[in-house]
Amino acid sequence: MDDLRKKIDEGENWYQKLIEKIPGFAGYFEREKRRTADKLLRDYLANRLRNSKDALMKYANVLFKAHDFDAINELNDLVKEFQMVIDKIQYSPHGYSGFFGAIKVDTPELDRLYNIDATLVSLIEETENFLKDESKSPKEKIAFVKSELEKFKEKITERENALSGIK
Repeated sequence: MDDLRKKIDEGENWYQKLIEKIPGFAGYFEREKRRTADKLLRDYLANRLRNSKDALMKYANVLFKAHDFDAINELNDLVKEFQMVIDKIQYSPHGYSGFFGAIKVDTPELDRLYNIDATLVSLIEETENFLKDESKSPKEKIAFVKSELEKFKEKITERENALSGIK
């Protein structure tokens, strides 16, 4: 996936480029572009996760036909957890900090947030590929996704710590 920050830079019009030349505004606009890139990436991640959750839900019928009700319960719990992870990614703070905010989120922190979010793309791709593998049973897929969600949660915690100023 291309760096969204570069795409935002390329999409600027002449007026935005002129405003950035005013002293004091350049840093403000740079931070806003990073926040926009962060938001776009998190929306993208949430949509991909939603697609993986929907793909996982297709196995409910297979498990029901096999009368594997324990696996259905496990799948149901996993889907709830999946939705929680999606919501945390999509609705987490954008890295915004106003002039009088207690915790300032500057360019290095915004870069750190963007990099944390970007590492989630590989986790999503692994999940998608595993779910597409027809040689894997529904139970194997549920177990794999369960372990991947734990990795997502770790990254979300890392992101929240970065936003709160905890290293």
